[in-house]
Amino acid sequence: MIWEVFRQQQEGDEFVHCRDVHAPDREMAKQFAVIQHGRRKPTHALWVAPQDKISQVSPGADIDDTAGDGPETTWAVFRQDRAGGYHGHCGDVEATTAGDAKQAALDALADNDTHSLWVVKEEYIGVVSEDDVNFGGTTNKSYRFAQTYNVDPAAKEVEASESEQIEAEKQRGDI
Repeated sequence: MIWEVFRQQQEGDEFVHCRDVHAPDREMAKQFAVIQHGRRKPTHALWVAPQDKISQVSPGADIDDTAGDGPETTWAVFRQDRAGGYHGHCGDVEATTAGDAKQAALDALADNDTHSLWVVKEEYIGVVSEDDVNFGGTTNKSYRFAQTYNVDPAAKEVEASESEQIEAEKQRGDI
């Protein structure tokens, strides 16, 4: 199953789509998202949502008019502001069906720059926050520095060895 991953860099920032992970269930998707998308860049939280539960709509598109008679639920809406760009969380709408959610999202959150919207029921979104895991932030690359470039310890060792050799020669009477 494919899960779309959304990353929030700092508290208060919008969640921005950052690719997907393949996982059999929500918990594994959250773990894979942390490993793949939360370890290199500063991250406050991640959302994962099953790809097959995300509905896409574009401004001007015909929407199935299937009004629901059940209770309204909250749908998260993600807007793509430019062709080929990533979708960012832009708000929520209340609706009974995906069709109603699409229409509500278009009415409330689409603008002239919107290329497409994604809507997904909030109940399908798995959340991982700083309270749950220790995100990596930035990668420590100090292991890449070659130890042989630091010549001071080697020079001190050579000097000590030379002193020991001179002292040994004096004791033997060679000097």
